[in-house]
Amino acid sequence: MKELDRDGVIRFVAGLGCAALAPDGVDHLLGMRWLDLWPVEARDMVARALDRAAAGERVDFVSSRRTAAGTSRWWEVMVAPVVCNDTLDHFIVISRDVTERVALQAALEAINELLQDRLNESVARSASATTQYGSLLERWEAEHGARREAETSLAGVSEQLAMADRARDLAEASARQAQKQQAIGQLVSGIAHDFNNMLQTVIVSLSGLQDDVDELAPRHRRMLTYAVEGARHATALTRRLLAFARNQQARPEPFDLGDLVEGFADFARHGMSGRIAIEVFRQPGPLPVWMDRHGLEQALMNVCLNARDAMEGMGKMVIEVGERMGGASTGEVMRERAASRQIFVSVTDTGGGMAEDVRQRLFEPYFTTKEGGSGLGLAQVYGTVAQAGGGIEIESEAGVGTRIRLVFPRYPEPLDLPE
Repeated sequence: MKELDRDGVIRFVAGLGCAALAPDGVDHLLGMRWLDLWPVEARDMVARALDRAAAGERVDFVSSRRTAAGTSRWWEVMVAPVVCNDTLDHFIVISRDVTERVALQAALEAINELLQDRLNESVARSASATTQYGSLLERWEAEHGARREAETSLAGVSEQLAMADRARDLAEASARQAQKQQAIGQLVSGIAHDFNNMLQTVIVSLSGLQDDVDELAPRHRRMLTYAVEGARHATALTRRLLAFARNQQARPEPFDLGDLVEGFADFARHGMSGRIAIEVFRQPGPLPVWMDRHGLEQALMNVCLNARDAMEGMGKMVIEVGERMGGASTGEVMRERAASRQIFVSVTDTGGGMAEDVRQRLFEPYFTTKEGGSGLGLAQVYGTVAQAGGGIEIESEAGVGTRIRLVFPRYPEPLDLPE
């Protein structure tokens, strides 16, 4: 990742971003025009991309460029403007090495062309055989077998061609999704790290004030309490961002799901509009599970945010947590894992419900029904639940609302395990 000023001059390069262009260090790149790093034949295209980005448009293009070692590589580049107070401040440039993907696409196109040539040859042979068959039908009855063989061969080649096309489409779609996820993860990770560094300064300063809290006026003490609480929520947000960017490794542990949900509900009430009522119902007794605590909190927040959007910011949300026997399912099970006893948490909203086609694709990455949505929230929910060996059940009725239930195996051991 690189940061350019408004004139296209490099003023920041991420550590990994300069490895291919300046292996001796980032100092060789700072102050250079980004346009000068490209070959002469590509500079007009790169200049047009910068002009379009300066006009407020995000620009994507693919071009080849030599590395510091002298080898030619293909790069997929995204140029995005950063605007402050309606004025262009700088550009963000993210480059991806897609040489292997370009090579794979070229190989698939070569295979496709070869299969097409064979198909044309088979069609020509079949047409010739059919013409001869019409004139020699009475003399050679054996031509019936030849014609059937030609038709079978033609069908086989057509099927192979269709399979090659499907394989190519799947490979390209998989590559695009992987690169998009990696780009988002790296961007979120960088922002979260910078935010965390600034947050540490705030927390240290607040800690110093807490040491002298007795010397503060009552009003100032309340303000200090609010600031400390805000810093605590900001720390939790940073942790969730790092977990989303895959920079924070999942740490499964045993805990009581009921206690987590009750604490989470207080946090969720602060994050929802005041026009949304949140009620929590918990079965008595321990509700032990084994999974990553922070991952589950993030999954619950994603489900609650989707419920809030379904109610258009006004309605009632009910969160239930309890225990049941395995197999007691009434909804649509997205992932099923047998267990004698199960711990569940469900979120019910009073929104408009979901159509059948939306319910079938609800957990697909990048699928969204919201304008400007990323389509990653419920995909993360599915991954978190599946990693814990659980399942997801959906009940939705048009005009009534939706219930999404997360189900997990009950942790059989005591929760007060030694370290």
